[in-house]
Amino acid sequence: MEKKTVVLCDDHNIVRAGLRQIVESFGDFEVLADVESGEALFPLFKKQTPDLLLLDISLPGRSGLEVLKQIQAMYPSIAVLALSMYPEDQFAIRMIKAGARGYLHKDSAPQVLEDAMRTIAEGKQFISAELTRLMIEEMAKDDNDLPHKSLSDREYEVLLYIGEGKTMTEIANQLSLSIKTVSTYRSRILEKMRLKSNSDLVKYILLHDLAPGGADPTHTAG
Repeated sequence: MEKKTVVLCDDHNIVRAGLRQIVESFGDFEVLADVESGEALFPLFKKQTPDLLLLDISLPGRSGLEVLKQIQAMYPSIAVLALSMYPEDQFAIRMIKAGARGYLHKDSAPQVLEDAMRTIAEGKQFISAELTRLMIEEMAKDDNDLPHKSLSDREYEVLLYIGEGKTMTEIANQLSLSIKTVSTYRSRILEKMRLKSNSDLVKYILLHDLAPGGADPTHTAG
């Protein structure tokens, strides 16, 4: 049986190396390339379109969500599996709505990754029990019932980094943006959510359990 081709996109060298080793150990997949940014994907796709893409959400420059939307517009045949450090209740539904075939936390066991890859390679969606529950809840309520639902994908990503206690400088470095641009995103977030300060944002994040597991958002972004 012909192997399915895969491209890996993650900004951490060790993660990419580990993923490549794990994916190739499954036997039915061939890793064509691994890249550290979304921008690096498109020159590759012009030469050869892979069957699958393992896409990290938190990338320097354009976020995984933005990259996914462009891939869906230009290369809809690629089955995308989103990988993230964030729990499913924070990004999974946004990624699925944007066109991902599945969503997997980076702490998942290799067997779960293999199951997810085989599922989306067959043209199906990989939907966990937790994501199924979240999607049912999403359908049962107004999309804009909470202020953070009105944020753009990038604004939401900045909000979560604020929830992790990152400073504006740290967020700018992580996203490969200027501090001025990040500050603009923060201002938009405050305006859309009708809040007045970083302290209000952190309180909101804690109230709605938006901070990633293990994060301590007691250090407000400066």
